[in-house]
Amino acid sequence: MAADHQKNSPPDYSAPDPDFEARGRASFAKQTMMATLGAEILTVRPGHVEIAMPFGAHILQQHGFVHAAALTAIVDTACGFAAMSMMPKGAGVLTTEFKMNLMSPGKGERFVAVGRVVKPGRQLMVTLGECFAEEAGKRKLITLMTATMMVMNTPGIVD
Repeated sequence: MAADHQKNSPPDYSAPDPDFEARGRASFAKQTMMATLGAEILTVRPGHVEIAMPFGAHILQQHGFVHAAALTAIVDTACGFAAMSMMPKGAGVLTTEFKMNLMSPGKGERFVAVGRVVKPGRQLMVTLGECFAEEAGKRKLITLMTATMMVMNTPGIVD
């Protein structure tokens, strides 16, 4: 099912802010959590963001797998930045809820989180996030997230 899902092309969204990519990358660079995890943005398109995180001994749980909190952090961030790419200039993004399904242990050389906007809205955006473990040239879907992001039009909260 995951292979069929990946074959579907993402919706052809247009961003209301022509500087959405630079704004997203600048906001991402301010996240000390992403720096702690060693995460980086790979791809930014309207409604679609990919973030990569390498395996690291500092993000493991007691059995030697990458901690679910680290995986959740990169998937939530990918979903949030995908939503932000669909927001007008001057808006900020804030997660209001998410559900994370952990389908396989965090085992791999690198982890790639993909966040996509499913339903853009003026106040709320529904997103879908996936995390893939990469090892020996193979990619395996290990988590699935649904998340709702709020468009913040609050002074001082700008991405």
